[in-house]
Amino acid sequence: MKNYICPKCGGFLSIDNEIIFLTKNNKGASALVLLDAEIGNYSFRKNGKVDFASGDHVNFICPICYENLNAEEYDDNLAKVIMIDANGKESEIVFSKVLGEQATYSVHEKGVDAFGDHKNNYMNKL
Repeated sequence: MKNYICPKCGGFLSIDNEIIFLTKNNKGASALVLLDAEIGNYSFRKNGKVDFASGDHVNFICPICYENLNAEEYDDNLAKVIMIDANGKESEIVFSKVLGEQATYSVHEKGVDAFGDHKNNYMNKL
């Protein structure tokens, strides 16, 4: 099983096959969001009353230390977490903060693996 942790505090963000984040979009709406932990699966759960729409810029915040998970070293539209796989190997998982933009990257010692329909949007920045 994979574990996802906050790069700021080291707290565990995943339970079973979901990663938990505090989120806030560019319109001020906020919610807990559960992302599928499988890289390349873009399904997520949130409260149906929260108004998030395709194209919204969403900030991802650690629910443990409340730090923003921006990946500014790559691009303002990206966030990141750390993934530890079943063998204990660590990778940086970088993903788009733009709702509907499917771009995820696994950054590790051997290079970068890219996933999603929009994976080419940021490849030159990793």
